[in-house]
Amino acid sequence: MAQDLMKTISVLQNTAIGNCRKRIEDAALRAKGIIASNPPDTDAPGPCQKPQCGVTSVMKRKHGL
Repeated sequence: MAQDLMKTISVLQNTAIGNCRKRIEDAALRAKGIIASNPPDTDAPGPCQKPQCGVTSVMKRKHGL
């Protein structure tokens, strides 16, 4: 019975990891599409703004995250 439980736990862990990897890959593909489709001058800071180069700053500014 303990082996059955361990096998079930192992299957659940592998499924969860696989789902996470799939979501990460999908998000990476979406991000590549978003970054590639942006015109180059949209990321240029205005005269009074400091440049924001971090991924979090870009996502927050463009998507309100």
